[in-house]
Amino acid sequence: MTKQQKELLSERTNEHVYHCAKCGLCLDACPVYKELLVESASPRGKVQLAKHIIEGDLEISKKMEDILFSQCLLCGSCVIACPSGVKQNELFSGLRWRTAQRHGMPLAKKLFFQVLSRRWLMSTSSWFGKWVRKIFSGPAIESRIEVGNLPVSAIPPLNDKPFNAAYPEIVMPEDEIRARILYFHGCATNYVFADVGKAVVSVLTNMGVQVEIPRGQSCCGLPIFLSGDRKTAIRCITEALGLFARDDVDAVIVDCATCGSALRHEYAHILRELKDLGEDVSEDMIEKAQLLQSKVRDVSEYVAAHMDWLAAMPSRDGARKIRVAYHDPCHLMKGQGVTMQPRTILKSIPSVEYVEMEKAGTCCGGGGEFQIEFGDTSALITNRKIGYIHDANAQILATGCPGCNITIRAHLDKNKNMQVLHTIQVLQKSIDGTLDNFIDSGITAD
Repeated sequence: MTKQQKELLSERTNEHVYHCAKCGLCLDACPVYKELLVESASPRGKVQLAKHIIEGDLEISKKMEDILFSQCLLCGSCVIACPSGVKQNELFSGLRWRTAQRHGMPLAKKLFFQVLSRRWLMSTSSWFGKWVRKIFSGPAIESRIEVGNLPVSAIPPLNDKPFNAAYPEIVMPEDEIRARILYFHGCATNYVFADVGKAVVSVLTNMGVQVEIPRGQSCCGLPIFLSGDRKTAIRCITEALGLFARDDVDAVIVDCATCGSALRHEYAHILRELKDLGEDVSEDMIEKAQLLQSKVRDVSEYVAAHMDWLAAMPSRDGARKIRVAYHDPCHLMKGQGVTMQPRTILKSIPSVEYVEMEKAGTCCGGGGEFQIEFGDTSALITNRKIGYIHDANAQILATGCPGCNITIRAHLDKNKNMQVLHTIQVLQKSIDGTLDNFIDSGITAD
């Protein structure tokens, strides 16, 4: 192994380039390749480019930077499709890190990540965002503004106050305590989707679970890490480990697919690689990441495993049923292997007629900032997905990712009158007996 190989990425990450059999099974799985149909957009092509960079035959050029960012969502579809076990996501995110170090990062993105990684800045920005939205609100203005592939009018309003300000740090069930969990609510629930957080707390306490909502939690760091700013991401990782790497709880519950993937898989990998490359990462941090990894469960995964704890849902004999389809978020299906559990929950609800959507596991094209930076490619992927969603002819589309929620809602045909909810919101409304009223009122879920 050459000196450049040792310095670029860790040995465990470099090895992935030699496991690729160039079979091409990743091509049909990759949402970007299916739209662009160029080899550099394929996972196979990028692995071969990475091989030449690692071996010193190619430089980390601006062209390579463009390929790594504009032709990859880091959705993990290729990882699932690869028969040789190549972890392209680890390889490509590592190269993004080195590219960002070599060529720098756009100022706007750098500033945004500084806000995400500092809770006080996030709170201040949230207040400022509400003020700006109020001034520039209104169909006449919003309908004319798009940010990449995302219409400004489709961006949900911010919560009146952060979600965690509405609850005490510990929320107790009314009766017997069956389990104790920590709730990592993430940025989206805290600042945008408070109703999701309320549904999570309501369902878990209904099951007899004591819910602890640690104060001081901020961004999981994954959007920052995947964009190549590992130094800033370490701040988020350190904070999360300090709050959530605890052995005295039964689980750490997450309602966001991206946050769950970060806590469950990425933290340990990031820290191991940095330590292997001589960065200041202690073995204690890695052990904490492994402890946290063993505790993390997506809320749908946890609830599905303990459905017998739920109070009985209202009987629906002879009553109309609401058609519900489900979209698999990439970071939940491919990043965490959670696929059947949300479906189990939805199928168990008496008021729901579950509809399996065609291509439920294909990417929605959002990819966080991908839809903003590379709107044209994002639009092609999103339009394909929206077609499958419309064909399902459901009244509710359930999913487990706030990013997917925003992207899909922004592009649905408004004439279809379809609502987008978190899976746990569907369950909570069913338990409360409010699902019928929600559909009849045509309320847009925020």
